[in-house]
Amino acid sequence: MPHDSMCCHHRRQMVDQSEIRELSRLYGVPLHKQYDVKAGGSILQYRWRKDSDRRAEVVFAIQGPGEQLWLHTKHSYEYPIYRLPTGGVDWDERVEDALRREVAEETGLTSLKIQRFVALIEYRFHRNDSHTRFASYLFLLQNMNGKLMAPDNSDEVAEFRPLLPRQLPQASADLRNLIGKRREWGHWRAIAHDVLYESLIGYQENR
Repeated sequence: MPHDSMCCHHRRQMVDQSEIRELSRLYGVPLHKQYDVKAGGSILQYRWRKDSDRRAEVVFAIQGPGEQLWLHTKHSYEYPIYRLPTGGVDWDERVEDALRREVAEETGLTSLKIQRFVALIEYRFHRNDSHTRFASYLFLLQNMNGKLMAPDNSDEVAEFRPLLPRQLPQASADLRNLIGKRREWGHWRAIAHDVLYESLIGYQENR
């Protein structure tokens, strides 16, 4: 969800290279992926807005206990849509600050360890002759508190459910198989799951 403040004391770039270097120093050098994505439905509604309240988003893969990862669904989603949680990065906000704020808002958890800066994913959304850009900062977090629960005061998150890393391709397929107004959105949202799977499997094989 976006931060309430719309006042930008310092309007940051979508991708700030000095910030990327600092995040890489603290949490590891990320994969850098770029994708062309066909826009439709809610992508057109939000990404083409001139008054957008966010420069990018954080995507957080919460792992634990054990290997399990946590996907979420929202009250507004048609069944069955489950995906990695995301949240907006304000124009005047640091990525890490946005990550910690969004995790607290979406999960109620405050005891989480940032394991890795998994990926910087840049998108070029296109529709006919028009295009716009956006970015996702994907992080792997370690859950220190056990099972996640949707906060009682959340008007967005309805439920969390676990899956194993090897099940991520199925989550991607489910998103890509959506029809109707969420079709393009599902194709877009599947990408982060693909990248996380690539990172986790490659990371495990190289350990």
